Amino acid sequence: MTRSITVILTLVLAAAGIFGVIAPVTAQGGPPPGAGPSPPQFSLVSVSSTVVVDNQIFSPASGSIGVTVGHTGGPGGYVVTVSRGSSPTFDPRTMVRQGFFGVLLPRLEYNIFTPADEIARDLTVPLTNNQVIRGSFGNSGSAFNTESRSFTVRIPEEQFVRRGTYQDQVEVSLYQGRQVDPDTLVLIDRATVTISSTTPTIAQIAISGQSSYTMDFGNLVPGATRSAPLQYRTNTGFRIDAESENGGVLVNQTHSGSAPIPYQLAVGGNTVDLSDSALVGLDLLFGTTIEFESLPMSVTIGSFEDVLPGLFQDVITFTISNF
Repeated sequence: MTRSITVILTLVLAAAGIFGVIAPVTAQGGPPPGAGPSPPQFSLVSVSSTVVVDNQIFSPASGSIGVTVGHTGGPGGYVVTVSRGSSPTFDPRTMVRQGFFGVLLPRLEYNIFTPADEIARDLTVPLTNNQVIRGSFGNSGSAFNTESRSFTVRIPEEQFVRRGTYQDQVEVSLYQGRQVDPDTLVLIDRATVTISSTTPTIAQIAISGQSSYTMDFGNLVPGATRSAPLQYRTNTGFRIDAESENGGVLVNQTHSGSAPIPYQLAVGGNTVDLSDSALVGLDLLFGTTIEFESLPMSVTIGSFEDVLPGLFQDVITFTISNF
């Protein structure tokens, strides 16, 4: 991705419900007349295998993990939990950047929330009812009933991590039981969910906070200087180039026959030769933080004589490119 900004130098020289099912007694079996409901049987019908929530960087993002629980038999309750994934903690959970050296780079933080807006957890830590999904079925008998619920995946804003794809895997577990008690809950089934997120390339450049900036020297005199910060931020390796429309001189826009006026551009304390496109910043491996970094930039007017009055101008374009 390439982004450019332009600085104009302006210079003037002059002025579902609950069902009871009664099964008939047959020779093939079934509960005898007057018998109570059969024990409840639960199953994990479906779980989202992959959830994609892209990192918006400057705004939060969210997605959902769908869970469908199946039930037959008599009344009973269930509990659904979510593991911490690859993170050592539940708050925050983190995703690892995929590819070479991904584990060495900063992780992308995210979390998973229950319908009660609490962080979802599992039985490895003490739990409250709001940190899991709980539900129950009445007497389904021989019918197969289902209930669909969901967890919410959220990625907080202002995570200026390196561009690329980040992933984590969590386990969603279904237990039989009405209370969040590890001693009484019975594991029924579990499934693995992949959480995936792509962070886009960010490359932004500005001069004094503006995408187009004018340095106005007013009545032009040799040695006059104007300065402004060259600001940039990016989440990958980058280079910054400067290019002059007139090869590093000011051209009279009023009288085409006038001699040009030289000037000197300095960026980061280094003089920049604008006779051709010039490199003014380079970082092959790393980008910046979310805060703009800056380089001091100045323009100094050179010596001149015997020029015609008029408006003198050059246009310098700064371009940030990513590796």
